[in-house]
Amino acid sequence: MSQTLPEQKRVLKVVIAGTVTSFRYPHFLQGVQPTYEMPPPSTIYGLICAVTGSFEPPEAFEFGVHFTYEVKFHDLEHVHLNVPYRMANPFQRELLYNPVLTLYLTPARYHEAFERPYYPLALGRSQDLMTRISLDVITLERATNAYFEHTLLPTEYAPRFQRTIATTMARYIDPRRRATWGQYAILKDRVIYPDPDDMFRADYEPIWVDPTASPYQGLGRGVILHRFI
Repeated sequence: MSQTLPEQKRVLKVVIAGTVTSFRYPHFLQGVQPTYEMPPPSTIYGLICAVTGSFEPPEAFEFGVHFTYEVKFHDLEHVHLNVPYRMANPFQRELLYNPVLTLYLTPARYHEAFERPYYPLALGRSQDLMTRISLDVITLERATNAYFEHTLLPTEYAPRFQRTIATTMARYIDPRRRATWGQYAILKDRVIYPDPDDMFRADYEPIWVDPTASPYQGLGRGVILHRFI
């Protein structure tokens, strides 16, 4: 007997924006510091812990993201590797200008934490301060068709979309700074789900859509929910 999927899910929808941010690739110490074009899950977890002021149980959450920026550019920074300042070497860091993050979070009980965050809202580096644009509790709905754009997908979804970018990201970093890694696909373009030209589209399961987002060709914007562990 097949399991009946719930038709609705209450989530917290938070929109934050800033001037600039950067999501550092791991294991780069000198030279050019590239940035991910999507916040890693570990960054989202850090944001949640910052607003609550404590390490939250990572198994308690599901989250989805919609992330945009205007342009990518380079700036110069210094890295201080335990040497006197006069010996510090400049390097180029990739930055994302005008980032906007829409975060979907369940359970929705963290509304008060995002309304009165314990620490300042920051995304990426500690100096990349963000402003909360909106904060709502909404209801995601099940749909068999949707559109997706500017989001993070599990790797198993990548074959269902054109022009995704495969990437390895930190899924979760524990209080002892031990990282758990995951495989993801970044989708930047707007695409229809399922692809009308995909012969296997009848096998695609229903997905969540955000009824409060702007529709496209009569379709709601899809939301993929991830877990930290």
